[in-house]
Order: sequence, then C-alpha cells, then structure tokens
Amino acid sequence: MRLHKKYGLNPTITQCFFCGKDKNEIALLGAAYKNQAPTHAVIDKEPCEKYKKYMEMGIMFVSVKDNTDQENPYNQENPYRTGKIAVIIEQAAKKIFGNSIGKFRFAFIEDKAWNKIGL
Repeated sequence: MRLHKKYGLNPTITQCFFCGKDKNEIALLGAAYKNQAPTHAVIDKEPCEKYKKYMEMGIMFVSVKDNTDQENPYNQENPYRTGKIAVIIEQAAKKIFGNSIGKFRFAFIEDKAWNKIGL
C-alpha cells in the first residue's frame, strides 16, 4: 500500500451501499484516494450483514425518491433512499416483474411505483 503524502493510511469507516449504515469496517485508502478520505464512505456494493440476509430470503426492494430528471430517469447510480424496504420471494417477484429481475437480489423502486404496487 502506498501511503498518502499528507494523510498516511487515509482511513474511512465503510458504509453499506444499500442502507447507508456503517458496516463496522475500516478501509485504509492511502494514496488511492487523492484527498483526505471522508470519515464514512461507501467503497463497494457488498451489502451489510442485515441486508445480505434479506437478499438470501428473496428479492429486496428499497424505496427511493421519485426522480425529477425526465430526460434520463434511470440514470441514477445512487438515488436517495426514502427508508422503506420489502423482501419478496423470487417466484412472486418474477411473476410481477418478469425476467427484468435477472440475477440481481436487489432493486430500487421509486416511491410513485412503490405506492402503485402497494408495498
């Protein structure tokens, strides 16, 4: 590992991409991060233990704020989560959404759609 010239090991507490909570891990970013690392950061899309268990039970859906970008509504890498989650068994999810679920165990659903589905 190359140390950062000013910040040395340049540590950050990792957070879950899916829920945003701390994962009780410390990542040493060193020189890989150009500036001082933030105190908390999402560094990968590996779920925390709680969300990993949800994904083992079925397909997990997380509600997100309705997107206001009408020209490209699905171009949000990290949308704002509004706090609701639901886990649906895989067979039911495929019946509702068809093969668009694919191999993923997770999907964001905008609040407007969330309400229409009745989750």
